[in-house]
Amino acid sequence: MKQKFPKLTLRTQILSSLLVLTLFATLTVSFTAWHICKNKIEENYRAVYKTNLSTFNGIIDDRLQVLNDLVRAVFLSTDFLDILKTANDRQSPYYTSSDELALARFCRQMENQSDLVKGIAIFDEQGRFSFWNKSNTFAADYLDYYTEKDCTEELWYQTADAYEGKEVYFGENVLSVSSDTNTVSLVKEIKDLQTREKLGMVVVLLSNSFLSTTLVGSGTDFDSDTLMVVDGKSASPLIYYTNTQDYAEEMYQDYAESQETSRFLFTEYTNYATGWKIINGIDKNELSKESVYLRTMVFAMVFPILIACLLLSNLLSHTIYRPLGKLKRVLEEVREGSRNITEEFDDSEIGEIGNALKETVNHNIELKERLLSLRLKERESELLLLQAQINPHFLYNTLDSIYCKAEIENQTEIACMVGALSDIFKISLSRGNSEIKISEELAYIKKYMQIQNIRYENRFELILEVDEDILELHIIKLILQPFVENAMYHGLEAKIGKGFIELKGERIGDEIYFTITDDGIGMEDPSVLYSGFGVKNVIDRIHLFYGEEYGITVSSEAHVGTKIEIRIPVMEREVLDKC
Repeated sequence: MKQKFPKLTLRTQILSSLLVLTLFATLTVSFTAWHICKNKIEENYRAVYKTNLSTFNGIIDDRLQVLNDLVRAVFLSTDFLDILKTANDRQSPYYTSSDELALARFCRQMENQSDLVKGIAIFDEQGRFSFWNKSNTFAADYLDYYTEKDCTEELWYQTADAYEGKEVYFGENVLSVSSDTNTVSLVKEIKDLQTREKLGMVVVLLSNSFLSTTLVGSGTDFDSDTLMVVDGKSASPLIYYTNTQDYAEEMYQDYAESQETSRFLFTEYTNYATGWKIINGIDKNELSKESVYLRTMVFAMVFPILIACLLLSNLLSHTIYRPLGKLKRVLEEVREGSRNITEEFDDSEIGEIGNALKETVNHNIELKERLLSLRLKERESELLLLQAQINPHFLYNTLDSIYCKAEIENQTEIACMVGALSDIFKISLSRGNSEIKISEELAYIKKYMQIQNIRYENRFELILEVDEDILELHIIKLILQPFVENAMYHGLEAKIGKGFIELKGERIGDEIYFTITDDGIGMEDPSVLYSGFGVKNVIDRIHLFYGEEYGITVSSEAHVGTKIEIRIPVMEREVLDKC
């Protein structure tokens, strides 16, 4: 026999629905709040440490740059190179006494200028070896290089050889790993500055104390919070840590195996100069103590909330049902044929909501029009701001005076540089226009390179291959020069010897394509170029002036060079004037 359940009243249905929804919403919100809080704690911790690691990385870069400059100044000097070029007629692994004394002077020069230097080893291509040790300890560990050891067969030598003269850092003593701890190695291939012929290899042993003074610790109250510096090129990758050795090794092992399932939360930053990774790790359970406490408190409050919601739902169901009952009575009157519809029904809350909705819609339309107008004015202001970064009128007049003074004093080179710089400002003024001819932009670049070649003694060659049929076309000014400057400072300046920058330009259909190529040191991660102020300024101006579909493309290869491609539309002078 089929059992019939009693029909629930509307008020009972509303009350039951409110209770079910309240229970579901309370549990969902409680779990979601705990989960969001847990993730937010981890995100905030990771964001804070990302900033800290970036700061640490910048400090390390500054200190390593000082060491790089010192090594280049000492070991690329003519006197030092002459010793390595001296013929080894005796086929001996030793230098002559006079050469050994001279090499010792270079080593002491390094020691006097940096307290991090612990030892220096010099290998030349003629089979000779010289080692200088600051503390005169562990000297016996390097004697094998005078006898049977062949450094060219060792991994550190082959790695440094592949970098072709760029400084390479290892997180260990590459000459004697077992005898010397707390040491990092700087290895540099030495080449003849004129012939580019390889002369030898220099290994500078450094104290890693600069890491302990840079990475001063986490600054938090978490016991598991650990900072690590890792070098993937070394036999023992973990070269520095702020916790106990066993704990740091356990954390690094977990990092190397699987970060997704790890019980630690990791934040990392890669040092570009050394390839080292600066890693921070913390136990997720310790980090989540606050969120666990919050979860307990939230779920403890569920039952009082449910009781309160029960009372409120009863009151609310009665409040909702009362106007519905009135509406039911009105509908019954209409069904019975009554035409006595009161104004209260016509002016019900539905009518008030309709009137309010119309007012809201009209108000929103007015706000939308104002917002559109403000956005247009904002884009115009941004374009004017980006194109008016400098106001060189007073500089141009001042440079003209300096040029005349240099001519009077027969300072030809200074006059040449000032004259070129004056022409640059004259071109950049462009009579106040935001756009210039392509030929004027090229003249600007030529003057700029003229100044730089005077400064760097003609190390850089500028190659221009721009089709003549686009020279009279107009573009917004200063969208090519920043990339030429970037290629020189970041691509060619760090490279030993001469280099070239090639600028090509052509018209394809209704678009203009520029390509800027250099043979500098290149980049492993071309995306870092987009973060530079000058490059970002050019990209923003191209997007604001020509549209989001136009811009630049970057491709680069380490130790080969960088290539920039710029694409903009062809715009007639009349169109530009209207813009």
